[in-house]
Amino acid sequence: MKTNKLLLGKSFLRTCISYFILCSLLVFLSNAALNALISKRLDNAFPSLGTMLQYRDALEQDDFASIPMRRFNGCAFMVFDADSKALYASDNEFKEHFHADDLWMINEYDSDLYYTVQEMADMPRDGYYYIALHRYDSETGEADFLDYCIVDENYRIVEGDLFPWLDQLTDREFELLQGIYQSQGEITKAVYSTITGEERTLVFVCPRFTETAYLKALESANRLSLLSLPIILVIIFLLAILFSRKIRRAILPLHKAIVAYGAGRRVEVNMDTLPIEFRQVTDSFTHLLDRLEQVSAEKQAANEDKQRMLADLSHDLKTPLTVIQGYAQALVDGVVPPDKQRQYLETICRKASDSTVLMNSLFDYVRLDHPDYVLQAETADLCEFCKSYLAEKYPEIESRGFSLSLDMPDESVTVSFDPRLLRRLLENLTSNALQYNPAGTMLFFGLTDTPDAVRLTVADNGVGIPPELADTLFEPFVTGNRARTSGGGTGLGMAIVKKVAELHGGSIRLVRPPRDGWHTEFELTLPRTTAPTELT
Repeated sequence: MKTNKLLLGKSFLRTCISYFILCSLLVFLSNAALNALISKRLDNAFPSLGTMLQYRDALEQDDFASIPMRRFNGCAFMVFDADSKALYASDNEFKEHFHADDLWMINEYDSDLYYTVQEMADMPRDGYYYIALHRYDSETGEADFLDYCIVDENYRIVEGDLFPWLDQLTDREFELLQGIYQSQGEITKAVYSTITGEERTLVFVCPRFTETAYLKALESANRLSLLSLPIILVIIFLLAILFSRKIRRAILPLHKAIVAYGAGRRVEVNMDTLPIEFRQVTDSFTHLLDRLEQVSAEKQAANEDKQRMLADLSHDLKTPLTVIQGYAQALVDGVVPPDKQRQYLETICRKASDSTVLMNSLFDYVRLDHPDYVLQAETADLCEFCKSYLAEKYPEIESRGFSLSLDMPDESVTVSFDPRLLRRLLENLTSNALQYNPAGTMLFFGLTDTPDAVRLTVADNGVGIPPELADTLFEPFVTGNRARTSGGGTGLGMAIVKKVAELHGGSIRLVRPPRDGWHTEFELTLPRTTAPTELT
């Protein structure tokens, strides 16, 4: 059914088939015409008496001047009547050298009688020639021997009764018996009758058919055959132009829609005006426009969020800086009582620390997002690294009323990583869990070693993450009520976590839903650098 639509509907397939057939037909016709021209040229290169007899009507009417001698290059003919009188000669030189007395020794075209001449090579007659007269029997297909003679090297007749009235042949007579005229041409004759019943004898001379002459004529014809290539190229070029114009007209509606979209306008494409093959492309283009509009809307929303976040960051920086400036000015002016000075200094120090945290987060995210950033990676035991980090962090975990659960392998798990960045990743995940979960929450760290990758799990059984926030958790500048980083955070903590994982050639995801027993679960996947160690 689909094939029928392609063949019957508006389709490039049908157009291609039509142009292919047309191109093939034109190439075939041009080659056929060229081959006919080459064949005619070869025929004209070696005309014969048979070619001359194609003008029998003119010969039978004695209208010799109407015969186009341009077809007979290098040829000549004479016509004699029944009394051996020359009636016409196409060439004066031929007329001067050929006489009626020579007619008897020329083989007749389509006659059953003919002479043969052979050189004798047997001793003691080397250099002698054997001349024989034969009659061809059309019924049996065999030649009957009639008579013969033998001539020596001077053409004296030394044996035989073929020419009883002659003692010796002249050079001219010896050539004519062989069908040769003046050593360069072939000569033959034909006897016919005119429309009035008068007998005529046609003598025809043409260039001898030799291997050299044939090769020369063939070379000339082959040069003509070289025309086939430019002819075919011209045909293909013209059809290509027509096909190209047809293609452009067919896809013009789609082109207009693309140009219009580039100018900021959306134009719907009428599917019925397009070839069947382009309808799927048009569907994809329409879906692409929908997706681009969606992405544009999302980008605009993201830019608005980013601008809002930058405004929040500016406010968060301005607030502690204002406090620092005010308290410092008060201390400089000496308006702070001595018993309050330490409190002012502690506030200045705390606000400066908060500003530093904000600036460092923003600086780290921008630095990690730079395309020229290079990891300071080293190959080490990831299991030992995690245990060392948790050992340092454990006092803070315990002081906040949290408990810790580990599932780490005993053997070494060798991975290539940047210790400083990986510590930052663990710190962000752990700090978020400690900051936004109540006391009594259990933290879980697990490490799974596989042949292809290492998976680090960080989970807790705290308050969890609302589903509506999970999709944007790793996006930068997510703050307020959109993530667990609300409450004074920069909105860059989880974005930095994701960037660190990607810089290591790995990934991090929020497992949804988390495994039984956990309310929040993150899985960090890092590629292996060496095969896992097997226990013995």
